Amino acid sequence: MSADYPETWMFSNSEPPKPSKLDVDPADVLRILNLHHLSKLVAERGVPMHGAPAVGLPLHSNGHLGADLVHVKAGDQFPVHTHPGDHLLLSLGGRGTITVADVTYVVEPGDIYMVDGLVPHAVGAHPDSEHILVAIGAPHKAVDSPERMAWTDWLGRPVDAPILPSSVQGDAA
Repeated sequence: MSADYPETWMFSNSEPPKPSKLDVDPADVLRILNLHHLSKLVAERGVPMHGAPAVGLPLHSNGHLGADLVHVKAGDQFPVHTHPGDHLLLSLGGRGTITVADVTYVVEPGDIYMVDGLVPHAVGAHPDSEHILVAIGAPHKAVDSPERMAWTDWLGRPVDAPILPSSVQGDAA
């Protein structure tokens, strides 16, 4: 127990004293990044992503929840895969694709979607455009970690060689 919260408080009916402010340095707990600026740099400064033709820039991670900026070149596709956790994906630039159950949808800047980590899926770039997106995941794995994704077939069974989704079949509703 700290001096501000003496042990005797645990046995009283009163509330503990409230500190006037947290004893933290904002520089230690807050990191503000500009996605607009970083999206212009990710293609040249990104780290190759494990198991996919893309590069990524780590943005934030607390060891459980994390966010990365991902760049996929025009026409490139991630293989069908799953994750150890769920992903929230936000399209920032270009035209992208998300494929689930071998049905591909087009996503554009401003579109946001969530993918359950256990659902086989594939993210990619439309044939005529690069795709820049933010991937927020929990639990978070580094962009170059072999633990970030596992190649599977559409039924979620592990495979040794990547399976790519069929061509773009329609626009997102």
